[in-house]
Amino acid sequence: MRRYMKYIVMACVILGLILSGCSLQPKAQNLPNPQVGEGGAPPEAEATRQDVLGPEKRIVMGFYTDAEGEVPASKDSMMQHIQAMEEVAFFWYSFDGNGYVGPNGDVDLSIKEAAQKAGAKAYALIHNMREGLFDADLAHQALANEKNRANFVQSLLDLTLKDNWDGISIDIEKVPPADRNNYSAFLNELSSALKAKDKILNVSIPAKYNDYAADLWSGAYDYTAIGKAADQVILMTYDEHGLGTTQGPIASVDWVNRVLDFATGKIPKEKMVMGLPVYAFDWGSNKPNLPAYLSYAQAIQRAKEHGVNVMFDESSQTSHYAYTAGGVRHEVYLENAKSLAAKLENAKKHQLHGVAIWRLGMEDPAMWDQVINTYGTNDQQQ
Repeated sequence: MRRYMKYIVMACVILGLILSGCSLQPKAQNLPNPQVGEGGAPPEAEATRQDVLGPEKRIVMGFYTDAEGEVPASKDSMMQHIQAMEEVAFFWYSFDGNGYVGPNGDVDLSIKEAAQKAGAKAYALIHNMREGLFDADLAHQALANEKNRANFVQSLLDLTLKDNWDGISIDIEKVPPADRNNYSAFLNELSSALKAKDKILNVSIPAKYNDYAADLWSGAYDYTAIGKAADQVILMTYDEHGLGTTQGPIASVDWVNRVLDFATGKIPKEKMVMGLPVYAFDWGSNKPNLPAYLSYAQAIQRAKEHGVNVMFDESSQTSHYAYTAGGVRHEVYLENAKSLAAKLENAKKHQLHGVAIWRLGMEDPAMWDQVINTYGTNDQQQ
């Protein structure tokens, strides 16, 4: 899903535009127990894991979020392209320090059910964002204490069973480096609980090309341990440049290859899903480390308003343009069908399990033909 680094998702962008979904304050609460079957046991889950897991399976996943400023929610894009996707992760839930999960977005289970009816698996995405920023303290509180961790696992399991989710998507970012082992333990415990109910564990991790355990952003993520615990690992191969950096490609081809080379040495290829950024950043010279976060449509409209053409850099395989407004020079880097083509080919070359789109509703519509031709086996599209 960063998201970010993303995520950054993958994290928030100034003036209320958040890179990774909803910015509401979490209202975490303990969820009611799922309905029980005979003998007081939870009802049996329908077959799920075998549908999308395995070395021969290829998937396209989309991240679903609520509206972000002027960028609309993901619903229209999801409904239009659902038959090109095997999975959708809904950015709707967070948790409190005791590990109890609750809604953190405009939860509408009818949208989730529409995705499932179209042949896609639907995952409840759990994140640790508060007021638009990933909260390291919140992650520490829930992960470092064994009782809180047990609450967290049980609360997530209850959520999947109560609302018939096909699995859980974990997007906990900025985990403190000291909680590296606690995070890995949490994923192991959650994996066992979900697997027992035929549910899928999907985990997003920050991109890196070396393992420096003290790094404040990526140090807590032990690729080898995560690759063993998770069913699917989403490598957030974006925000090479983004919030907190000066201008540059969001995901240049050489950087993506370097990250993939490192990750594939730690994580089984049949589990790895490459994150695809479909957004843009606009850097102004007056705020060189604080780019505006834009959708593809917004970036194209901005270029038209200023009478400039979108250029393509062959060496980095990225699209960009520049303009001046009010005496301020701007440089914009965006992802479009042309820049994403190289990333899709990289995923195919590395024989990865699939690709994940951050996020639905921000993309260049022309990219979908390439996605369908490269990945995806949703029976509904046959």
